[in-house]
Amino acid sequence: MEPVSESVVDPDMEELFRLFLDEAAKGEGGDGMSSTESTNLPAPGFRPTPGFRPSKQPLHYWIRDTSQKAFYLRDNRLVAANLQGENASQEEKVSVVPNRGLERKRCPLILGIKGGRQGLSCGTAKQPRLQLEDVHLTELFDKYEEAKRFTFFKTYNGSTHRFEAAAYPGWFLCTSAQANEPIGLTARLGEAAITDFYFKRK
Repeated sequence: MEPVSESVVDPDMEELFRLFLDEAAKGEGGDGMSSTESTNLPAPGFRPTPGFRPSKQPLHYWIRDTSQKAFYLRDNRLVAANLQGENASQEEKVSVVPNRGLERKRCPLILGIKGGRQGLSCGTAKQPRLQLEDVHLTELFDKYEEAKRFTFFKTYNGSTHRFEAAAYPGWFLCTSAQANEPIGLTARLGEAAITDFYFKRK
């Protein structure tokens, strides 16, 4: 099994967490200093304000695997393919907001599509299965347990990114080596499935 690559600082993600978490701290009567800013962990006994929703909207990213396959929807499933010409308009961007209930230093991201109106869920079964659920990502911002199945820890090695399911440690977002196959999850790094992605803000 291939080892998980060492993560390096991703400045774009630091900006995302500042935008959302500093606003959350102010919205809950804080001084603008996020509880995770110095320790990377929620403060002991920290509880979110019920119903708090950030005024910021999800940020949107282009995502491609290392074979340059993009994501698109087919029969309500995310599929990866090399989209060209007229098909390029089918490409789905990934929307993200941070999960503030998990360690900030692990870069926990709630992922979705359709501008943040559908979430990428790992499900709740014993073994994960990637599926789409109709939910607004901003509504998950203060729902730690509910948000966990939509959350992925992102690691960055300086050029590519990996996404590990927070609810299923050791399982990673992946595409098939073949085009037009559904996007899924794998626990077998370094084998047939592609687990490294280019991830660029729109």
